[in-house]
Amino acid sequence: MSSRPRVHRHRIAVLIAVLAVGLWGHCRGSSYRNFFQHDPRQAHDYALDRRDARTFDVRLTRNGFEWPEEAAGAGVTAFLEVHVRTRALLPSLAPSIEFRAGGRSFSQFLAPRSTGRRYLNVSPAAGSGRIGMAGRQIGWRVGPARLVVFTNEPIDASTRVLVIAPHPDDAEIAAFGLYATTRSEVVTVTAGDYGGRNYGGLFPETGEHYRIKGWIRTWDSLSVPFFGHVPPGRARNLGYYDGTLRTLHRRRPAVVPPILTDLEEPGYFRRLNPEPQLATRPFESSWHELVADLRREVDWTGPDLIAAPNPLLDNHADHQYATVALIEALEERGWDGDLLLYTNHPTSAEPYPLGPNTALESLPPWFGDELPFHTVLSYPVDETTRRLNYLALEAMHDLRPFEHRVTTPFLERARDLAAEAVWRALGRHDKLPGYLYDYLRRGPRPNEIYLILDLEQAVRLKERFLEIEAVRPR
Repeated sequence: MSSRPRVHRHRIAVLIAVLAVGLWGHCRGSSYRNFFQHDPRQAHDYALDRRDARTFDVRLTRNGFEWPEEAAGAGVTAFLEVHVRTRALLPSLAPSIEFRAGGRSFSQFLAPRSTGRRYLNVSPAAGSGRIGMAGRQIGWRVGPARLVVFTNEPIDASTRVLVIAPHPDDAEIAAFGLYATTRSEVVTVTAGDYGGRNYGGLFPETGEHYRIKGWIRTWDSLSVPFFGHVPPGRARNLGYYDGTLRTLHRRRPAVVPPILTDLEEPGYFRRLNPEPQLATRPFESSWHELVADLRREVDWTGPDLIAAPNPLLDNHADHQYATVALIEALEERGWDGDLLLYTNHPTSAEPYPLGPNTALESLPPWFGDELPFHTVLSYPVDETTRRLNYLALEAMHDLRPFEHRVTTPFLERARDLAAEAVWRALGRHDKLPGYLYDYLRRGPRPNEIYLILDLEQAVRLKERFLEIEAVRPR
């Protein structure tokens, strides 16, 4: 019996396997291209060497580099500026770099096909002597490299911090470690009464649904910070309407109603605050009153530091305009502290930070104008606090799957399950509900990243942002 048919069958099987792997890789790559609305082969540009930092020349080998003896040791924020290139083999997989120093290890994940300048956060290894590096599906240019070291002002339990959150859960996503370890107050700007129909099976009428949703999320914003040692009263919600902050600015001085929410009276959400001075304060949904409310919060708390979103790095309009209003309030009253700006919806890179929630966070992609800031802070979060952060995020109703126990028609449920199976098989996780916004993966990290600005820099940032907005199509 001839062995030729068997050989042909083997060749066909190998060909099918190669085509299957190629199709799988293509689908995975296309899903990442949906995630990242920029070319990952473009070099990131933060101009760190022109900030308030010390820059050291180091020699990068295939397996790491030596920490300079003259550089500061533990407690600093440090970035290794390197040129990376994703390896050709299976480029669709999430590449990562593992660092080993002083008997401990940590990792960072990068976008597929990453090429060019990147800033690797090596803060946990500062002062460790030899720092080992091992790449998974990614390599780096061997030879001269730059190490940029920021010496940050100390932050401890006595530091007074005001965290500004545009929506319920933003403070927990970006700044839980900061507010859990300092003397903090958490002020949420909106009730979160917009977005998906999370509870539509229980409350099918639109206006009622979004009133209930805002009611639930407002209570979340007042109670969940207790996971981070912030008691009710030091967590407050100003009660503005989700999705309206850009409109408040554009239509000033007009009063802007909620988008879909049916309310008994305009200050419905504000009345939920346990802090009586805020709960009884008259409410008006206008830009002037938003700025005035934020000024009152700064006056009330007297913070050393204020954490808020970065309007140029964060792509969400409520995040952008919450900080614009804050900066206007600070301009009116004057302030000599520092702003710590965070990013929850990075421009052109929504899934950032990548990898599991145990991986270190670094700077999000940035390629545009020079950003105003003078220092970067990588704020370390201990493991117990990181796990509490996970629980705090899980307690936020808007971030978890909700089974409303209302019977779903069989054909509708079957259709949803079939669609999910197809997208999973094709590697199109961006088509699965909630994948892009999986904050249980993105939020509870071993560190938090902030760009630090003084008031003069914050005003420049606000003006640059508003210049960009002025030419934005309406």
